[in-house]
Amino acid sequence: MNKNVLTVFAMSESVFETHVLVRVYWMTGKQRKKAVDVRLALTCENMLAAAEAVAIRYLLGDVCIFNKNRTGHNLGIVVSKGAIKKLGHSKTQLNELYDYGYPLLTRYMGAEITVSKDQSWFPPNEELGEVACVDGESLRGRETFETNDKGVIAITRHALERYQENCGTINAQTTWKSLTQRLQFNAGIEKVELPRNVLEHKIGKYGEAPEVWRHPDSTLHFVFFVKHDCKLLVTVFERNTKFDNPKPAFHSPKEAWEPPKKFA
Repeated sequence: MNKNVLTVFAMSESVFETHVLVRVYWMTGKQRKKAVDVRLALTCENMLAAAEAVAIRYLLGDVCIFNKNRTGHNLGIVVSKGAIKKLGHSKTQLNELYDYGYPLLTRYMGAEITVSKDQSWFPPNEELGEVACVDGESLRGRETFETNDKGVIAITRHALERYQENCGTINAQTTWKSLTQRLQFNAGIEKVELPRNVLEHKIGKYGEAPEVWRHPDSTLHFVFFVKHDCKLLVTVFERNTKFDNPKPAFHSPKEAWEPPKKFA
């Protein structure tokens, strides 16, 4: 199967009193060659790389140049700034670029990112037509999506990886789609209370008490933190709640009682 390939190249900056405008040329296939202008704050440190990250996010997620459910599977992205490639293959926060390009770590995880300085494909200005202008500052942070009954949700890279480990999904595409569909449409999922020792472990790890949700018929638990604009899924773990308070089996007084084995 041929890859869908998106090429972006941030070329020039125009500085205004309140913002910076970066022209990003983009291409899919051999014939579709256009441009988008990305508006960024004057305080943005790496404007060209940030503009390319925003353009990728806008073209794949908002414009849906390939399809609405596009993920990183079978996707190629060609950039001109090496920082974008590092972002796509690293869990380390790279200053503000991490915010602009976060979907590369989640929804588009698995995409093949390459760097090219080739400018020969740029279309002449007279062939560009109307150039869209995108507010890059509004496209910062994690990608969010609406659910039927749990409000707006965002997913971290760690939660996506843990879900893949626990569910054994084939690739990043099936992982993203499976997780988002489960959170969007699974009306049976409900909030649960954790035993004190488990809750204290989560507080020690994350610094605050989380919300934990699961389906009554599943051992899979989803750990959320409530932010000002969404619920943030930070991790997913397996835990069999029927072992919380095990009852000892009947035994005669003469028998030496042994506590139930800890659930592995």
